[in-house]
Amino acid sequence: MTTWPRSKRSDVLDQLTAEGVGLWLDDYHRGRLADGSLERLVADGLVGGVISRPAAVARAMSDTTAYGDQLNRLSGAAASAEERVYALIAEDARAACSALEPVFRETKGMHGWVSLGIAPQPAADAETMADHSRRLAEMVDRPNVLIRIPVAGRGLAAAGDVLAHGVGVHVTSVYSVQRYAQAVDAYFRGLERATAGGHAASAVTSLVSLDIGHLDAGVDALLDGSADPCAAALRGQAGVATARLVYRRYEESLGCPHWRSLVADGARPQRLLWTSENVPESPRAALDRVERIIAWMTSHALPQPALEALNRREGFHGDTLSGEHEAACRVVEALGWAGVAFDSIARDLEAAAIETERAAWEELLTAVQAG
Repeated sequence: MTTWPRSKRSDVLDQLTAEGVGLWLDDYHRGRLADGSLERLVADGLVGGVISRPAAVARAMSDTTAYGDQLNRLSGAAASAEERVYALIAEDARAACSALEPVFRETKGMHGWVSLGIAPQPAADAETMADHSRRLAEMVDRPNVLIRIPVAGRGLAAAGDVLAHGVGVHVTSVYSVQRYAQAVDAYFRGLERATAGGHAASAVTSLVSLDIGHLDAGVDALLDGSADPCAAALRGQAGVATARLVYRRYEESLGCPHWRSLVADGARPQRLLWTSENVPESPRAALDRVERIIAWMTSHALPQPALEALNRREGFHGDTLSGEHEAACRVVEALGWAGVAFDSIARDLEAAAIETERAAWEELLTAVQAG
């Protein structure tokens, strides 16, 4: 395995740490282990969590030999293609959980998590989603694993069932304040059920990711077709405005009586993760997103090239979300005048995200069958 020298910690990384912002690796696959890059990113303090996505695993199967040995072993087993995919990503997750275990231990579970997803299921089938999630978590068998569940359809019901069994959940494809509020409620109720079932509240956690890049792209496409003369000036503002409103809701959730009763039992706050999972970004665009969305107790998921480009960044300006609620409301109001209906576009983006995930999973299934 390639060994990497530890680089000097960047001033930008120190700034982000001071602002309470964490960083995640968003294109994790087994090749990151084979070449030592995950180990280096963790050692340099650049990564406090990783996301395994089926599209990244499928690309790595094509571009590297990292999966060859396990694929050869699995090819002789009496297992379906889906079972073999789960075996691959579970092994990936165990290795990543081990690499991040020092971070998980040192931060007392605040950082050091690994997120992985289940096979796409019918949106109305909460029971199957929950069953696949629990089985995958059992296969990984590590305390710092999160199972990714989309918010669409009965996803939040499934998330609550998984949390009730003491398994951490990463809720994805959130594009609106309303959906985020529902994810908070699902976490609170899932925690209550978990503690009632004998699980320690401190051992159950949840993460909610907002796909800022996808939201901006979707709204900007509508603005491009708007007759409103102010539409052009609103391009690129929907994501930040939504992040500000969501962060305000996050702060309110931590002050409500329901949360105070949960935290008395040792519960951890549900964290916010900003992503651009369905819109390709250059390293510069990814870091521009980071600069626009900074707030305490949040994290950004970035591809490896963007993480490594942090050392070349001049610096950030500090918290951009707190105290910006009124400005965000004005942007949302202006977008409404320009013809942007947030509830409608959020539903469309949720559906598009499900289809993107389904296509990526099918690509991975095909790659495993071919291997």
